[in-house]
Amino acid sequence: MTIKNIVIPLEIEYLQQAAKHRGVSRTRLVRLLMERVVKDELVPLILGNESLQKQEEGQQRYRRFRNS
Repeated sequence: MTIKNIVIPLEIEYLQQAAKHRGVSRTRLVRLLMERVVKDELVPLILGNESLQKQEEGQQRYRRFRNS
């Protein structure tokens, strides 16, 4: 399954320097990084084995459709 069109806020300055150093675009660099994380199954190594529910803040809901 392929996931497309996800917006992820990232630190552009660091990515720009790393991409320039390697001679690729920022988009290509992020794509390569995500492919590597998935291929090598690095999520537990990077984030740990704890639940992300605790770390993730509540998502802001669209105010027009508030629960009454």
